[in-house]
Amino acid sequence: MEEETNVSFFVMTGDALRSLNDELRILLGEEEAGALIERYGFRCGEGLVQSVGYTCDNIEELAETLPGLLIETGLGRASAKKVTEEEIIIEFEEAVEAQALGRGDTARCHFTRGYLSGVISSLFDSKYDCAEEACTCKGDEFCVHKLVKSKTYVKPEAERVEETAQEFALETATSYLVKEESPDRSYDIFKDWVTHGHQGLCITRDFPAKIRKRYDLEKTPIIWLSTSETENTIPPQNLSALFYNIENFLKKSDQGIIILSGLEYLITHNTYPSVLKFIQLLNEQIAIRDSVLIVPLSPLTLDEKDLKMFERELTLFSS
Repeated sequence: MEEETNVSFFVMTGDALRSLNDELRILLGEEEAGALIERYGFRCGEGLVQSVGYTCDNIEELAETLPGLLIETGLGRASAKKVTEEEIIIEFEEAVEAQALGRGDTARCHFTRGYLSGVISSLFDSKYDCAEEACTCKGDEFCVHKLVKSKTYVKPEAERVEETAQEFALETATSYLVKEESPDRSYDIFKDWVTHGHQGLCITRDFPAKIRKRYDLEKTPIIWLSTSETENTIPPQNLSALFYNIENFLKKSDQGIIILSGLEYLITHNTYPSVLKFIQLLNEQIAIRDSVLIVPLSPLTLDEKDLKMFERELTLFSS
């Protein structure tokens, strides 16, 4: 299916990508640098699909569309070796990123992994993860990438609309701070909005099944802040991945609402300045996307100076 769109592009050479990789490794370390470059590649892959204006309704359409798109990527000489519902295998005889990075002990084509994931995910509107099973960087004959459906995918879905009048009047494009010892009031606000026509995203440190049962949330996506390797789980120390998933939700929802329950938990697993910066960037996205953010916070968990900083960034909710 073809759609009309307008996406701007710029060109990055293999040498420029290598330099970016080197500098990020110095600043962030190997693992975080690779994850950041992969997410950047994902955005570029999304942009390619948006620029050509194609989506695929089934695996057969994907198999027909993919060869042409692989030529468009500019990542090297690639071919789709397998395209099924279970997995997609893409092989590079010549990989630009691998050639630019040179030899090493591990597979290092992070940008390519993200790019392929972005392309497939955008074509199918369903998140795909990409693993590099072979890489010429470490002496393999080809670079081989395998894509499978991701365990973390946040797709806006609406709850059943209630016929009762909406209780809480909030301003869109606004992030609210709700000072309370337990997040019950915040969840009341959130449920009121998602049951009156707004798509919601719940981010919590509590077990998702418990939240669904307690607040009767059937369809609303929930991100669990946990190190457990289950569906829609993000480690609390991975603020970049959390922001990335929130941003994706905001792009796809219309005047959506987000509850971030567990701000104190994020602070204990990160530095206070990094969490404050996370909130500042999130606040900007909420404003740009004309959405709503609800942040419950116990005042007893922060010293007065740190609490004041959050109060400065967020609008204090008063019932």
